[in-house]
Amino acid sequence: MPPEVEAAIDKRSSMSAVGNLNDYVKFQMGQGMAQGGGAGAPAEMAMGFAMAQEMMKNTNLSASGAAQAPTPVAAAPGTEIFTPAQVAQTLGVTEQDVLESLDSGDLKGKKIGTQYRITKAALEEFLKH
Repeated sequence: MPPEVEAAIDKRSSMSAVGNLNDYVKFQMGQGMAQGGGAGAPAEMAMGFAMAQEMMKNTNLSASGAAQAPTPVAAAPGTEIFTPAQVAQTLGVTEQDVLESLDSGDLKGKKIGTQYRITKAALEEFLKH
């Protein structure tokens, strides 16, 4: 079998193993960074910067390294809406604890698709009990 065909088969089987295209693209970029020389130094620096920004966003740190208070999700004027992660940070618990409270009905929230949203009023009501 020609090497090009073998390479195409290997790529296809790698994509099947990963599952979806988004994860596959991330996998490919990681492979390219590990091998080096593929995209060049500027592209690798940009990728590293993007990864660092994503990590900072996920750990709720600013560029200066200081923790930031959670910002409510944009909603109707006068209504503050939080994600489970923001509520967890506010209460000093894990996001899983917040999700369990939502699932049990102790904390009122609205599930939209696969994600919950909690109003400030619902959070204050939860804290009263």
